[in-house]
Amino acid sequence: MNAVLVATAAVTMACEASAGSTTMGVTITSDRDPDDFADPKSLKYELNWAHTFDGGLIVGGSFQYRDRAFSDRASQNLEGTLGHRFPLTTTFSLTGSVGIGEHWRQNPAAAFPYYVLRIGGDLDLNQTVTWNVVSFRYRDGFDPHDQYNTPQIATGFTYKLDGQSSISAKIMRNWREGDPSSTGVALGFRQQFWEPRLRAMRDVRSRRRAQE
Repeated sequence: MNAVLVATAAVTMACEASAGSTTMGVTITSDRDPDDFADPKSLKYELNWAHTFDGGLIVGGSFQYRDRAFSDRASQNLEGTLGHRFPLTTTFSLTGSVGIGEHWRQNPAAAFPYYVLRIGGDLDLNQTVTWNVVSFRYRDGFDPHDQYNTPQIATGFTYKLDGQSSISAKIMRNWREGDPSSTGVALGFRQQFWEPRLRAMRDVRSRRRAQE
């Protein structure tokens, strides 16, 4: 994990000197019983960050806190990812990523590292609404004895509030070691920050259009 943090810091410094955009967001997820949606299992609170370079490369990270329902037990995930967005048409794109993370609970001896793979497809229905058609996550511990094989499949929608902020809603199905573990509903908010160099280029274009 020290290597992950060092690499993330190095990439962040590189991002500051590169064109592109940075996003920061928060997501709250309610996991429900896989067989009875009325029965809550846990609440997850996630903070996430990502920088997208002009060429489509995406560097990101997240911290997630999970609070078990009807219990004082909690767990956390710290994760770093590297991905790429591939526009296939003017309205449809695929995004894939790989990452590593650390999962821990109250007992420090229970902490272990894991790897994660994600792929998803997004369809722009119009200028404000995007259908997040499907996203798939494969996640597992490096040591099979950690029993952290936790794949997920999800779908949802993203609504742009303006040019830099958006809200999202998703529904997902989770598995653990081959058995359904929960059905989740997530609500999120994301804010985009244009990098200074790109913002300056946009300002120059705007001034030129105003003069024409």
